[in-house]
Amino acid sequence: MNVSFEQIDAVNAMLTVDVKREDFADDVAKEVAKMGVRHPLKGFRPGKAPKSLLMKFYGPSVTADVVDRMVSRAMYDHIRENKLQILGEPLPNESTKVDLMNDVEMAFKFDLGLAPAIELKLNKRINVPYYTIEVTDQMVDDAIAHDRKRLGTLVDGEVSDKESMLRGSMIELDEEGNDKVDGIKVERTVISPRYLADEDEAAKFVGVKVGDTFVFNPYKANNGNIAELSALLNVDRNQADVKSDFRVTIEEIKVNQEAEMNEEFFKGVLGTETEVKDEAAFREAVREMIARANVPESNYRFTVDAQRVLSEKAGDFQLPEEFLKRFLKIRREQDNPEKATEVTDEEAQSMFKQLRWQLVKDHIAQELGIKVEQEDIDAAAFVFAQQQLSQYGIYNAPEDLIKQQAERFMQDDKAREMIHEHAIDNKFYAAVKDAVKVNEKTISVEDFRKLYEKEEK
Repeated sequence: MNVSFEQIDAVNAMLTVDVKREDFADDVAKEVAKMGVRHPLKGFRPGKAPKSLLMKFYGPSVTADVVDRMVSRAMYDHIRENKLQILGEPLPNESTKVDLMNDVEMAFKFDLGLAPAIELKLNKRINVPYYTIEVTDQMVDDAIAHDRKRLGTLVDGEVSDKESMLRGSMIELDEEGNDKVDGIKVERTVISPRYLADEDEAAKFVGVKVGDTFVFNPYKANNGNIAELSALLNVDRNQADVKSDFRVTIEEIKVNQEAEMNEEFFKGVLGTETEVKDEAAFREAVREMIARANVPESNYRFTVDAQRVLSEKAGDFQLPEEFLKRFLKIRREQDNPEKATEVTDEEAQSMFKQLRWQLVKDHIAQELGIKVEQEDIDAAAFVFAQQQLSQYGIYNAPEDLIKQQAERFMQDDKAREMIHEHAIDNKFYAAVKDAVKVNEKTISVEDFRKLYEKEEK
């Protein structure tokens, strides 16, 4: 058996595995004999059927398996030993035509897509922008106003607003607007206009007083959501599909009284360990908190700009495009033979773009000696858990709680894979940051958003 390599151009090659029947004949004979023992032919005891008969029944499939393993092993050994950087997997060349049962000598040819050589070294002459979002007084004011509402208390109110909670009773009406005989009567229910889906129906609950009576439609107000209707009407879900109007009488109004600017409020926002005592210090602490919250946005933007700059520096290197299209098409046929479709130009260009960046990224990672350690994964899991808790309104969570949440995420396969990818990206872009010149710029949040708008255009 012999393996030969032919370079067609910079990114395409052909690998040929020459096989003689003598290379696999003994292995085939042994495998066929084993099949005669494991799966004896009808009329023969295990292992007693003639070799010629066994070869007739089992020879073709066994020969195919043996040769496939032999050729694959020889091919991948050659790729590994010669350190060939290939893309995708070797694909059988269309010129390969062999008769496994009769040919004495056979040539198995495979097309290879080669990874292009990338000439890029990072240095301080490469400039990548890093945008810090300016924290304005208005942003501080808005954050404090939000927290004062969030940490406020419900008190009795005279007139309702959109944030109010209203308690009242309801009676189902017939088509003429009269109380419906045997209709639904709700003695006590709670409604807040902010949670109603229909704006017109929600507006009926704004600006009312205790004792006011008016007609509204629960079905329209909740866009027909059965779960919401069931809770509002105090009935089972199978009885909640009611489209009638109801007369509601308001019996109690609760309005949100904003939290006072005192030490209790400061601790509620900043955490119980804060030493902030006055409003000026509190505003400064909120400003710093907003700035920290904006760091992930700035870091993500850096990754976008770094990818753009480094891709430009690497240049428009060649890819084995036809090979890659064929590789993707074959993969589709293998995954879903019945729905396999041709690779469109748009899909191909998207694939080439992603692959170009991945090749540049791999090259840089190798050049900089980037390796992800367990501590990097643990740090990424900690940040991920912290962000998840923040989404549920748990800010300034204790370190022990964040670690527990991180451990739970690491037990989930999908979350663990995502966290590992984050750890790789964090390590990669941190190394890039150290290797290039970072041009730090402070811009408004409006200008920061415009960066993405320009790219969309």
